[in-house]
Amino acid sequence: MPTCKVSRFILAIVSSWLLLATVSCSTLSPSFKGEPVHPAVTAPDIRMVDQNGNAFALSDLRGRVVLVFFGFTNCVDECPLTLAHLKQARELLGDRSDKTKVVLVSTDPIRDTPGILVDYLQKFDPSFIGITGSRDELSKIWSDYDVTVLDGGETHSSFTYVIDQDGKLRLHFDPEMAPEDIASDLKILLSSQ
Repeated sequence: MPTCKVSRFILAIVSSWLLLATVSCSTLSPSFKGEPVHPAVTAPDIRMVDQNGNAFALSDLRGRVVLVFFGFTNCVDECPLTLAHLKQARELLGDRSDKTKVVLVSTDPIRDTPGILVDYLQKFDPSFIGITGSRDELSKIWSDYDVTVLDGGETHSSFTYVIDQDGKLRLHFDPEMAPEDIASDLKILLSSQ
């Protein structure tokens, strides 16, 4: 076989492999809008009491995609914006929204009493769960999620942590992420089970 024909043949085989690899990777690895966590790790459990006085364990929400956000009720910008985006994203899921749960963990335990959390979360979605407690109890959760809390809770990390149905931390959303992009990522995770 002449060299030119051999080179074209090899080039055709290599091109076919590359094309197959590209197609395989794109179908096996969905394209998330949020920041993926690599490798996915088991999310630290949160065991507290919710805004209604009920025992809460994050691990009890297995089988759902859980969005955990750290914030406070007196916040005037990022916290209400994030919660509004999470509400809108869940609405975009339609009847699949019941396969998701939103959890707000307070960064201001002095002002965020259970009653205040009830009133605050009602403005967004009554199904949202609010977690507060003593500073010592919450400090452990903040540490487990590597959340920085300063200035009495008013300065804090503002990512939303996305936990899949198996309890694995899969994504981080930043506060500016559009509800449509959040919903897109949630649909990918919901379809994977």
